[in-house]
Amino acid sequence: MIFFIVTNPIGNSPTIIALIKNYTIKEQQKILFRESMFALFLAIFFLFLGDAFLSSLNIENYTLRISGGVLLFIVAVDMIFSVKSESEIEKPKQQPYLVPIATPLLSGAALLAVILLYSKQEANDFKILSAILLAWIAITGILVASPYLLSFLGRKGLLAFEQLMGMLLAMMSVEMMVSGTSLFLTSLSGA
Repeated sequence: MIFFIVTNPIGNSPTIIALIKNYTIKEQQKILFRESMFALFLAIFFLFLGDAFLSSLNIENYTLRISGGVLLFIVAVDMIFSVKSESEIEKPKQQPYLVPIATPLLSGAALLAVILLYSKQEANDFKILSAILLAWIAITGILVASPYLLSFLGRKGLLAFEQLMGMLLAMMSVEMMVSGTSLFLTSLSGA
């Protein structure tokens, strides 16, 4: 669930649709499916190789939890209080390819931090991979349906969903910061 919330396909839909609104609905759906697959491959790549990268930098588990919690809190605040008009969204001159939809909108720093955090907590990478794949089924479904979803719910309906998910994400991020601080204090008392 947290992978779905952090990716925020519902809240990102208006921004993404504004980026590709000059294409037909079929082309939009093809672009969104492709970008979702790019983002999924990036998340899976980070699941299996992100830990080795962090180990090479000597980053501790509590550091990952606290920084991941801070990043998630920033994303949550943005989800709760963000109101973007179409004029603020930079429109690409060509069809988006990997950037900005796959990353940073879908597989951004917060999602990658959460994947690393959960892969460190859970010894079974298959379990995390299954969670990512399940989340991505819902994410891809919402993205491909977003041209219709936007016209059905409107911007205000999507904004309400985004704010609700932002509140849930804020609570999870505070929990991550608290557990990271607890791990840090435990490491100090053990040293």
